[in-house]
Amino acid sequence: MPLRVKAMYEYADKIVSYLNGRFIEMFGKLKALSSFDELNLLQSVKELYREADELTRKMLYQIAVFAYENAEGEDISAITEQWLLEVVLEAYDPTTKYSYVNEVERKCSRLFESMMSSDNKAKEVDTALRYWSAMVTQYSIVTTDAATLRAYTDSGISEVMWVSVKDNRRCSVCKSRDGKIYPIEDVPPKPHIGCRCYLIPYSEE
Repeated sequence: MPLRVKAMYEYADKIVSYLNGRFIEMFGKLKALSSFDELNLLQSVKELYREADELTRKMLYQIAVFAYENAEGEDISAITEQWLLEVVLEAYDPTTKYSYVNEVERKCSRLFESMMSSDNKAKEVDTALRYWSAMVTQYSIVTTDAATLRAYTDSGISEVMWVSVKDNRRCSVCKSRDGKIYPIEDVPPKPHIGCRCYLIPYSEE
């Protein structure tokens, strides 16, 4: 993997590692509630997801900026919080099969409902934490890829080559796409969650 691409994903991994530490603290507070009456629980769950979502958006934006600069984009002002919202967070993602903003609301509602109906509330919180962490990890990849593609577009690159990372996460689709050339406006979506195949600029020269 080229050093530049490796640095891009390593940065996202560091951000996710930091976030996971914060999420453990946030979700842990919910388990420590002294009262689980319906109103108190609903307010606490909503506040948890509001805080987790706010922190996630902030850190995904940092990932986007880093990825854009790492791919030598020509106009960093193109990477705004509004861009992140429209291109990554609100958009339907064909790999995850949902949009981030809708999934935040769904996860919030699901945790509240499961805690209300369960005798093991701590277990429900731990499960919700795993699901949240997995989603954020995936969106660190989605954000990295989107910002990189935007950098290529802004730099006038018209074609890119799909490079398959040769690890145990590589599926048959990843393998079949390795080395294929795509118009930059027609790059296929990642074939599976956790895919770290990447794109590099291509020219016949």
